[in-house]
Amino acid sequence: MSDIYQISLTTHTGETFTGKMSRGQPVLVKGFVSLATETGEWLYYAPTDVKHLRFTPVSSEGDYEGRAS
Repeated sequence: MSDIYQISLTTHTGETFTGKMSRGQPVLVKGFVSLATETGEWLYYAPTDVKHLRFTPVSSEGDYEGRAS
């Protein structure tokens, strides 16, 4: 099982946001859905705004910034 996942979050307005997160990073924070972007920025969404949330395993840990290859 991969420790790093490519995350794709789609809102009800049709906007899609992506990022990579480890299994240790929280998905829910104080009732909000969190997303760590690839630039290091964290975005938070109300659960009612999220239409689709996809977690895709990253095959190589070297693909994740900050991890050794």
